[in-house]
Amino acid sequence: MHRLRELQRDFSRFVLQESQQLPTGVKSMGLSAEQRLAIYRNNTRLGLTAALRDSYPVVNRLVGEGFFAGLAAAYIKSYPPQSACLLAYGAHFCELISGFAAAQSLAYLADVAKLEWLWHEAYHAADARIMSAAALAQIDPAAYGRLVFKLHPSARFIASEYPIARIWANNQADDAGREYIDLRNGACCLLLYRPDRQVEIDSLDQAEYQFLRLLAVGTTLSRTVETVLTDHPDANVPILLQHCLLKGLLTDFYLADV
Repeated sequence: MHRLRELQRDFSRFVLQESQQLPTGVKSMGLSAEQRLAIYRNNTRLGLTAALRDSYPVVNRLVGEGFFAGLAAAYIKSYPPQSACLLAYGAHFCELISGFAAAQSLAYLADVAKLEWLWHEAYHAADARIMSAAALAQIDPAAYGRLVFKLHPSARFIASEYPIARIWANNQADDAGREYIDLRNGACCLLLYRPDRQVEIDSLDQAEYQFLRLLAVGTTLSRTVETVLTDHPDANVPILLQHCLLKGLLTDFYLADV
């Protein structure tokens, strides 16, 4: 059993190009061990590259097939799969892009990749029953400050210096490259969530973004309101909370201990 585990380890390292040392114990059977393992290595690389393209179609469109293949090869070497589920593969692609020398001229690319992965996560997130406004009516108004809300499992957030939502929308299969986008004017705060079958990308102002981010990490309503109004005195908190309800972002709540 121990020898089998070592063979599996060495096989994995060779196929994922972590090692050039051929595993011992591989029988030729018509092909040399090196030729046989090269087939596995090539098929693995192609399969993982295809999985990355499926998760990052906009990055692929922006940089082209050849450049993307280079990104994928670097990613596969730096981040070998840890699970048999390919849906989970690619979570660190934006980090790879941030440090990829040939991509430094595309300053927005890492943020676009992050947006695509958050879209991927939101799409595959669990469903949840939406909380009704009537549920809040049963709470004593004196206890409102202790409310802690739970957001929909699909809710994801990203802020960028670049108009990444417009770049993403402008590079969908049916609407590619039709709009000129000025990268100098487009900082954005975005919410991604899946209220039904489709992922929505909403642009938020800074007060709404801060409000939702605080709620998402379990901050009480009183502390959230205090923080938001300190940073954004003109924020309309009741409207912000109403928007959360209308969007179907809130799924549950509880009262925090004093």
